[in-house]
Order: sequence, then structure tokens, then C-alpha cells
Amino acid sequence: MRRLLFVRHAETDWNKANRFQGIIDTELSEQGKKQANLLSQYLFEEVPLISTIYTSPLKRTKSTATAVANKFNLDTIELDSLKEYSVGIFAGNNIDDIVGSNDKDTYDDFMIHNNWDLVPNAEKFHSRYQRAIKSFQTIFDQTDEQSCVLIVSHGGFMQSLISVLLGSKRVWGFKASNTGIYEFTINENDIQLTNEGEWIHKNDDYIVLNPKQWSIIRFNDTTHLERDL
Repeated sequence: MRRLLFVRHAETDWNKANRFQGIIDTELSEQGKKQANLLSQYLFEEVPLISTIYTSPLKRTKSTATAVANKFNLDTIELDSLKEYSVGIFAGNNIDDIVGSNDKDTYDDFMIHNNWDLVPNAEKFHSRYQRAIKSFQTIFDQTDEQSCVLIVSHGGFMQSLISVLLGSKRVWGFKASNTGIYEFTINENDIQLTNEGEWIHKNDDYIVLNPKQWSIIRFNDTTHLERDL
């Protein structure tokens, strides 16, 4: 059985200030460093079989992943395809900044449609979806069916990642808390992800509706943050 754990990076000062970050390379805040340590201790105790750790190359994800890797005595593997998407002209600003600027009309349109394709210089939906596919293809090629894999990425891009994992062409919106844990299990061997985002099952007798084959174990679990260091 393959186990996949997704974690959003720990808090940054820009998270706290509600600033759009995108691909701007911000550091963890002091609170974020505490969150990363709590996460590492929790995973070490509760998911001791983690064998491989992938991370976005941005500092906030690398620092979060490294805290866990140090606890497990593992190295981290950087995948550029796991980085956050560009938020274009909104980068570095919070909502008050944008509403008081020349970009207010763009922001108003964005809020109506929630469509990043409308934001100048932001990464387009198709590009993000293709990066998510590429991420899974790389991870599945480099790990086996019995692996327990941790993937540290970003709140926005994780929506694309998990939508691809679920086999959906729609990007599902969901809350992603700092260091929130999402866990999935895949209990089959003969699967492949196409470049179009389709999961191909090589077994002729495969029962696609069997919920024991693909399971959601936890979703945005932050119980570790209730602990004391």
C-alpha cells in the first residue's frame, strides 16, 4: 500500500499579514518554526514509516521539510514542480493594498470569478494542472508501491495536486492550514498517470468503485499544533 502525505508549509510573516506570496521566497516566522518542530515530532511518532520527503524549492517549504527530515534522518528531494503558483500583480500585497491601488478592478473581477487566469502575470490554470501531473509522475516513478511519501508544498498549489490525485478536472477549493496534514492511501500496484491527468488501471478485473483501493485518511489535520514543545 502506498501512503501519500501532503503538508502545507509552516507560517510565514506574510501569511500572518494576509499578503499574497506566490513564488516570492519568504522565510518562516518564529511561530512557523515552532509549527514545523511540532509537525516533525508528531509525524515521527504517528507516521514512523515515512521513507521519502519531497519539497518545493521555496524557503518556507524547504525549512518545513527539513525540520521533518532531520527528525527522520532523511534527505529532502526538491521538485521545482511543487512550488506555489505565481499570483502575478497581487504579489507582496494584502487586500487593502490592492483595493486602494489601480488593480482594484482586476481584483473585483477576480473575486467574482475566482479565476487566476484573469490576473496579469499569474500562472494559468492549465500550467498549474500540468505541473501537478508532472509532480505525481516523478514521485510515482521514483518510489514503489509500498512507499510512505511526504510532500511539502503550498496552500494554493495543493488544490491542484489533490484534485489531480482525485482524478478531477475541476480544481477543488479547500482550507489548507499551515502544516495541515492530508493523507491518502492507494492499495494497488498497476496504475499510471497520463499526461492528460487520467489514472490508467492495468488490471482487467479492476473495480473502480472499490473504496478500499483509494482512501482519504485525514484532511487538513492540525492536531499536532495543540501540543507543547
